[in-house]
Amino acid sequence: MYNIALSFVAGFAVFLLTSLWLGPIPAVVPGLLVTGVTLYLLARRIGQLVEAEMAALVPLMQERKVDEAKAKLEAIKQQYGRWQLLLEGQMDAQVGMIDYLQMKFDEALPRLEKGRYRNWTALACIGCIHWRKGRKDDAWKAFEEAHAAGPKDPIFYLLWATLLHRDGKRTEALQALDHGLKAMPGNQTLLDLQRTIANKKQVSTKHFPQTWYQFFPEDMAKQMIMRGRKGPMPEGAPQMPQQPRIGASRAPRR
Repeated sequence: MYNIALSFVAGFAVFLLTSLWLGPIPAVVPGLLVTGVTLYLLARRIGQLVEAEMAALVPLMQERKVDEAKAKLEAIKQQYGRWQLLLEGQMDAQVGMIDYLQMKFDEALPRLEKGRYRNWTALACIGCIHWRKGRKDDAWKAFEEAHAAGPKDPIFYLLWATLLHRDGKRTEALQALDHGLKAMPGNQTLLDLQRTIANKKQVSTKHFPQTWYQFFPEDMAKQMIMRGRKGPMPEGAPQMPQQPRIGASRAPRR
């Protein structure tokens, strides 16, 4: 990655210059400091440029210009992918999520796999695909990996627990909700689902947040068919799940 290479070049240059003056041992600290600062500043700059480009995706998705949105992501990947560590995978995951929302699950899976590192939304989508295909062990592994990424969104734990419950894993579903309540104590939506499962009642997703449809867009399609003669759908149509911030926050700590 260009950011890392340039940072090490800058740090090494400072190390050489300082070692000529103070010797090699005292030169280590300023060399490392310059490497870290340069990496941070470059990562921050590239992150700002990428985020500015990504802002154009929102209107494209709202206007259903899917091909243009995917072309935009590919262009960002080509322009900045070699600069920022993990950026190419993040762009692939974004394209995969567009395919996922179109219910092109077989096409989405390899793209999502490329951007799965510490990306709970991509991992949750991967888990849902495996669950649909009957690969339950792979599904639960993906959800465990997503949980390790530390999501702070209740929809993840609602999704995880609901699929476990549908698979007859009531105890595991309650454990998934416990994880969510540790991350978000007192969350009423999680508490409601916990009470429903603990009391062995039927789980209905109708009262879940609209973000449920980001992971099960077919449910939205079914509702649209059912509501075809009853009026328009409520607000909250599926959009691309939010991605981790790209930039300095992804850079290694000094």
